Amino acid sequence: MTRYVGKQGSFRFLWFGQILANLGDILYVVCLIKIIFDATGSVTFMSLVPFCSTFSGFVSGLTAPVLIQKYNLKWLLCYSQSGKILLLFVLCIFVPVFNDSGLWFVFLLISFLAFLDGWAAPVRNALVPNLVEESKLLKTNSLLSISDQIVQLIAWPIGSTLMVPLGVEFILWSTFGLFVCAAALFVLIQPVEGKAVMEEKSTLETMIEGWMLIWTSRQLKIISFMNILETFANGVWIAAILFVFVSEALNKGENWWGFINGSFFAGMLLGGLFIYQFSRLLEKNLGKTILWSTFCLMMLTILFGTTSIPLLALLFSLLFGLPQMAREVAETTIFQQSAREQLLAKVYSARSTMIYASFGISSLVMGWIAEQWGVRVAFIFAAGLFLSSFFIAIKHKRELMIVESH
Repeated sequence: MTRYVGKQGSFRFLWFGQILANLGDILYVVCLIKIIFDATGSVTFMSLVPFCSTFSGFVSGLTAPVLIQKYNLKWLLCYSQSGKILLLFVLCIFVPVFNDSGLWFVFLLISFLAFLDGWAAPVRNALVPNLVEESKLLKTNSLLSISDQIVQLIAWPIGSTLMVPLGVEFILWSTFGLFVCAAALFVLIQPVEGKAVMEEKSTLETMIEGWMLIWTSRQLKIISFMNILETFANGVWIAAILFVFVSEALNKGENWWGFINGSFFAGMLLGGLFIYQFSRLLEKNLGKTILWSTFCLMMLTILFGTTSIPLLALLFSLLFGLPQMAREVAETTIFQQSAREQLLAKVYSARSTMIYASFGISSLVMGWIAEQWGVRVAFIFAAGLFLSSFFIAIKHKRELMIVESH
């Protein structure tokens, strides 16, 4: 009984700590976008923020399995958060004396912060199955996703609104405080016992272990390939492209940029609530959820990218969040059910690496397409990628319906 209560308490520490960490992540990104835009006035430089983040996450994902092999998951999460505290402290000190020549240093800090996040994301997802019962896994994943979307929904408008009266420095120091509180909560998580892999392995074997499990599991391989296509398609939703879309396609100002972003995260929140309410039904239909969510994402991308009516764009952005959340939770649950506990963090690390690489390349390619042929063409191209993913799901429908056990 004591052990169970310990696990329940540990999950709460993980949950609330992640909420604070996510809130801090968004607030510091809002500050960085403001700093970079004020210094350069360039959309291209703004789009380098997600590129630097995803490239660093990609490199981090390659090295994460070695650390996962060596350290307890709880402490690896704590080390990652502590490193972010130190880097943010440096950023807080640097901002008051920042000028154009120091732009390279800002991008360097962005890269290092994203590198540490590349460890934290797979570790959190791997800790969850150790802290909750398997029968509650999908419901727990939807709860975590709901929390993430609430933070996204609140943090972006709050951060951009408070920026004017309080200033960048105050927001950055507030973020520093959030990171410290998150680290304190992570320290309170009970260490996962008996999960260490005792056999000696080379660095290369450790790094590719998660990749090999994905490759040998037909179901995970299919989902991963779909992930690559869909993540590439999602590059069309980066802030810089949406900014241009709102201005050129909708003929609206910056406030509508905020409305579009807010409606998307509101849709994600509604999707999470729906999944939480009907978790038992969706648990039996994870493959179908992925299949039809992909189809809906394709249709909504076309509708959003071709409309000139602001209210319809707002509606399509809201609706886009629903299937996006359903697909995300279903895929997370399948991965958690398909890998042994000892390998789960490494599998997530491999998956995160693929997603980081795809999104990083996509943010540049989609920006180039939008600049060369217009922002609408970028959305049509993204819809084509979702269509390709849907055809893959149709072709391998049988494999998607099977939850493999390893």
